[in-house]
Amino acid sequence: MRSTNFYIKKEMNYPSVTILIPIKNVAKYIKECLDALINQNYPHDKYEIWLLDNNSNDGTLKIVANYPKNKVRVIQTGIDSPPIKYNKILPSIKNEIIGLVDGDANVDKEWLKKTVEQLKDPKTAGATGVILTANSKKLIPRIIGYELQDRYEKMPKEIKRAATMHIVYKKKIIEEIGGFNEKLKTGYDAEIGHRINNAGYKIIFVKDAKVWHNHRETLKAFFKQQYEYGKFAVIRYLKLPKMLKGDEVSSFWMISQPLFYLSSIILLIFWFFYKFSWYLILIPILILFISYIFSTLRLTIKYKDLTAISLFIIYLIRPIGWTVGAISALFSLFRSI
Repeated sequence: MRSTNFYIKKEMNYPSVTILIPIKNVAKYIKECLDALINQNYPHDKYEIWLLDNNSNDGTLKIVANYPKNKVRVIQTGIDSPPIKYNKILPSIKNEIIGLVDGDANVDKEWLKKTVEQLKDPKTAGATGVILTANSKKLIPRIIGYELQDRYEKMPKEIKRAATMHIVYKKKIIEEIGGFNEKLKTGYDAEIGHRINNAGYKIIFVKDAKVWHNHRETLKAFFKQQYEYGKFAVIRYLKLPKMLKGDEVSSFWMISQPLFYLSSIILLIFWFFYKFSWYLILIPILILFISYIFSTLRLTIKYKDLTAISLFIIYLIRPIGWTVGAISALFSLFRSI
């Protein structure tokens, strides 16, 4: 097996990389995504791009057909979630490094070089960077982006996990820990990050390695996304309870917010029987609202954008989506027992 103790000093020492992009009807974004990857400041004979397609029928594949076949390869892996796709394709990859990029994202020209060069340490399993907003001209994506960017900008150099919208991993280590969790449609990036950490490896955060991601453009789409996160979070936490402590991407404070909503619901139920002071029901919600107001004002000032006041709505919707998704998952688990 190839050694992963490499250094990027001379071109001959650049490790070979296979970049995996799971796609499904991304005609709106795929050209920008592939152009960014094709034009990386990295030896072109040292990396390849594999598109793992879910039978796209919106013209995505017609756009992809314009790219060199020896550089961009389309693989029909079936209508499966990304973790299943990744595990299916891993045995076919001969290169020592795999890169994961979302089909609706585009990376900086130096992204591949700056992330891969962090992998010289045998204990480093992966590397990632900051997330910026591609569709920032629209209000909802812009304010979602402010909150996400703020979290990433505060990350230390060593982190437990990061989103798979842009990250590089050593293939050997991913295989060593058993690959991706196929039970998770979302949140598999968090789960594998914690398993990497538990196995004694680390992930490096590179502040000047950048990706521009297209965030959800409507509140309805954002709620649906958060609902899915909450639904599959139950599976993650049951398997790895230590994840409840939080990490650099999702702090314990973020994870605990659904409990405030549940506390108010429980207090409301008790109120019907014991008729205590009704305002006690609102205390958990008021605590959340005060924190949302503080965070909204802080980011409005940080990014010097008055429209960031709308972040309060994002803060409000996110834990509600998590809560409803988690309740749905728990109900399904109880039904299956």
